[in-house]
Order: sequence, then C-alpha cells, then structure tokens
Amino acid sequence: MEFVLLAIIVFALLSFALQWMPLDVTALTVLGLLLVCDLVTPEEAIAGFSNPAVVTVMMMFILSHGLVESGVINRIGYRISHMSGQSPWRAIITLLVVSGVLSAFINNTAAVAIFMPLAMMLARHYKISPSRILIPLSYVSIAGGTCTLIGTSTNLLVSSLAVEAGMEPFGIFELTAFGGILFVVALVYNVLGPMRTLPPRAAADSLTNKYSMGPYLTELRVPSTSPLVASTVLEKGISERFNLNVLEIIRGRKKISQDIRNTELQAEDVLLVRGTMEDIVSLRGHYGLLLLSDTKLEDATLTDSTNVLAEMQVAPQSQLAGRTLREIDFRKRYGCFVLALNRTGELIRNKVAFIPLKPWDILLTFGPRSRIEGLGQQDDFMPIGELDLKIRLTPRWWVPVVVIPIVVLLAALGIFNILKAAILGVVVMLVTRSLTIQQAYRSINWTVIFLLAAILPLGVAMVKTGLADTLAQQIVRFGGPMGPVGVMAIIIVTTALMTEVVSNNSAAVLMVPIALSVAEALGVDGRPMVMAVTFAASMSFMTPIGYQTNTMVYGPGAYRFTDYLRAGVPLALVGWVMAVLLIPRIWPF
Repeated sequence: MEFVLLAIIVFALLSFALQWMPLDVTALTVLGLLLVCDLVTPEEAIAGFSNPAVVTVMMMFILSHGLVESGVINRIGYRISHMSGQSPWRAIITLLVVSGVLSAFINNTAAVAIFMPLAMMLARHYKISPSRILIPLSYVSIAGGTCTLIGTSTNLLVSSLAVEAGMEPFGIFELTAFGGILFVVALVYNVLGPMRTLPPRAAADSLTNKYSMGPYLTELRVPSTSPLVASTVLEKGISERFNLNVLEIIRGRKKISQDIRNTELQAEDVLLVRGTMEDIVSLRGHYGLLLLSDTKLEDATLTDSTNVLAEMQVAPQSQLAGRTLREIDFRKRYGCFVLALNRTGELIRNKVAFIPLKPWDILLTFGPRSRIEGLGQQDDFMPIGELDLKIRLTPRWWVPVVVIPIVVLLAALGIFNILKAAILGVVVMLVTRSLTIQQAYRSINWTVIFLLAAILPLGVAMVKTGLADTLAQQIVRFGGPMGPVGVMAIIIVTTALMTEVVSNNSAAVLMVPIALSVAEALGVDGRPMVMAVTFAASMSFMTPIGYQTNTMVYGPGAYRFTDYLRAGVPLALVGWVMAVLLIPRIWPF
C-alpha cells in the first residue's frame, strides 16, 4: 500500500504545482482516493473537519475580519501616510513594521490586503515604483506570521499534529523566540535589499499606461447630422452591434455616467468609448461621428469628482470565481465597467467579458466614484488603490480591539487553550453586534478550511502504511553521519522547497509525520524537528505561488517570476542557516 499512497502523493504534488484543479478540489480528490483505496477509514477521513486546528483557523478568520471591519487598521494606515513627513523610507519602513506586527495576530493575507492600497498610495506620492514595495510587504508579513501560534494557519496545524503525536501543544508565544528574529532579519534585508534593487517594473502614476489602454480608449463627437441624435445607446444597440462600451457622455461641462444606455443623445455630445480601434472606426463610419484624435486620454482625463479609474482584485473567497463578467452582468450589477484584466502579469484587453474570473485577477474598473467605492466594499473584491480617504470607525470599533488581545492573553496565560479562547472571542463579537453572523460566514476562507480538513488524512495514511517511516529511514541513512542537526537541515530544505510549489499547509502535513519518524529513528526529541517543519513551511520567498501574499502582489507589482528568485533566494538561504543554527539552541534535542 506504500506504493499506492506514494502515487497519490505524487498526484497531489503535481496537481498543486501545475494547478490542474483548485487547491481545495485537489485536496478533496486526494481524500476520495484515500477512501477508495482503503488507506483511511471513513471516520479518519472526516476527522479533519473537527480537528482543533481547522476550527481555530476558522475562528481566527472571523476575529481578523472583525478587526478589519472596525476601521481601526485603516485609520492606522491613514496615520502612517500622514506621520512620515517628506521621508519616503520612513513611511515605507513604518508600513512594513506595522504590517509585520499585525500579521502575528491576524491573518497575514488580510494584513497585506489592507496595506497594499496604502503602499500604492505611498508609491504614487513619493514617485517610487510599487515593484520596490510590494514584495517586501509580502515577505515581511510572511515573517511576521511566524512570530505567534495564531500568526498563520500552518502554525496551528503543526501544533495540532504535534498534540496528536503525544507532544505538548505550542504556546501562543513559543514561536516568538525564533520567529521574532526571522521577522527582524526579513525587515532589515528587505529595506537594504529588494526595496533598492528590484526593477521598477510597475509605474506609480498612470493606470492607462500600465494597462496600455491608449489604443482602446477614445472620444467621439456626435454632430448634428448624425443618426444618433435624439436616440439612445440602447435603442441603437451600440454595445452589441459594435462590441464596444460607451463609458461616459460629456455634454458641455456635464459628465453623464449614470444610466448611459437610456440617455437620449444630443448634438455635440462627446462619447467616451472603449473598444478596439477597428470597432471604433466602424462605429464612427456608421453614424458619421467625429474622432477627436488629438485628445490623449490618461488617468487625469478619466478621473474627476464624479468618475474614477481603479484596480480591483478578485478575492480568494470570491463567489464570482469561475464565472464571466457577462454571466454575472457586471455592468448592471455593479454600475461600472471593466476596461481590462491583469492575470499574473498577462494583460487582457479584448473580449474581457467572456473570460472566466480567477482568484487574484485584477480588474481595471471605471465608473462613478460611489459605485467603485461600493465595489471595493464587496467581499468579492479587494481594492488595490486608496479610493476613500474618509477613515470611518464603526460604532462598536472598540470590541475587536479589546477582544483579540484578551483572546491572546487568555491563551498565553494558559487559562484557556487557543481554540476555546477564539470561540469565546467570536461569540462576544457576535453578541455585541460588532460583527453580524452573515459577515462571519463570509469572512471564512473556505478554500483554506477544506484544504486543511481534506489533506490532514493524508498524514494519517502516511503513518498507517509505514510510508513516513520508510521516507524517514532514507533521510536518516543519507544525513545520519551529520547528526540530528544535519538531518534537521535536510528536513528544512525539503519542506521549504516543497512549500514553494504546493501550499504551505500541504507541505507541513506531508513533512510532520516524516520529521517525527526521523526523530524516533535518531532517538532524539521530536520537538525541534517539528519546529523545523513549522518555520520552513512559512519560508516561501522564492516563487509567486508558494504563499497567498506573494500571489496577491504579483499583478499590482507587475513582477516577473525571476523577481521572486532574485529577492527571495538570499532571504530563504539566510532563513535556512538561521534555522539550522538557532532551532537546536531554542528547542534542544
């Protein structure tokens, strides 16, 4: 059965790495294969859904969302942008420090989602390329997540696996001894390295230039002799017949952006049109319109007190993933237009409405400011640029500010375990109505939950079939002459490389049983080996797919794959050396 399980693991690794299916679908497929092959019992297969780590991660998603919704973190970001004077480095370093510290207590994906718009705003203000800020923001947030038990789901997962193996659970600040050092080193490294050396790929000023929208946007004047006079865009079927969009009607000094399709056109109206030049020329010839070829349309032309041009990123838990803009009737549903799509660096400007959306896609949107700001408040989207500088606090903003430190304190003092403390914290937020139950449901990243619950039985199968022992023996045979520290170094490298191509949680589930078997074979305490897996699973700096925050910043930073290698390999090597030297001292064998 070892060979059958090994084949299932190889399938899982390839599916994760090559993205044959979404992560959670792959995990559920693996679970199904384990059941079909009788590698786990039905009880073992569903045990992951009641695992303390999985439930705790769910509760932490809700607590983090409560803090985000309170407006407190947005106000902190607003203060950062106004306290730094004329020094760009002071502002950016403050941003990195705050983001990293918050990542130790809330989901680091949420932290990056909150501070990425601020980073873009600072980049524009100081005329610095966002490419030099966003990778450091991701790396420092990842390192910040290693500082506490609740900083990342991986820490909670490994702690749960350790308990199942008979170990004491991790203390909430037990990881700080090494994680704090890693955070400081990551901060210093990024300030001295990537912030100064990464290529300035993304422009800080113009979205129209960034998306090369010049050939796709133009203005057409409606002369008095045109058949369009006294008719509407809807009546003439312009969008359907010519495959383009009328974004705005300019009538003298007035700009009409609401209910454009039903607005009766007048002589001398100017139509702001989005489409290919071929379609625009066809429209112009058919209705005798005048092309204003001398007008260069840029951000300043498109953005005013009424309308705004902004980037929106499809959230990982978005219910729109897999559906096209046409299917969801985006224009009618949200009252704005999508001009282009950025998918991990690939710019898509033709037939955008027919492309199924994926998590982390970036939509270049245009429309009334109120509509765009409303879009940014939807759970399906995350704004990349600051849209609303009015920093509002909710009426019960103080509840999550008080609850989260109390949850941490109760767990740190051993009064409650982290699961009990987190559940009670969520209950307090719900009872005080600082968070609604609907918001709580929407705040949970179900992809992560199903991934965790469905992949956990794989570790059980590795122990039952003896595959964990077999792989451990090979590692001991190869690294045994170097002693426990040398074997631990191999485990760290293996886990770190694995987490670059599969999810960090999957790498941890696969490596923890092996690490424990290695410790048993060597006759040493398993805790330092488990700690090695914990930290190595979060040292995902070398690819844009190994960690969610790396994927988040890929498009906004206009990065290339090589940028992650250039910035991440040195930091990964430093982290590896630090782990080999310090983990045995902090957690002796």
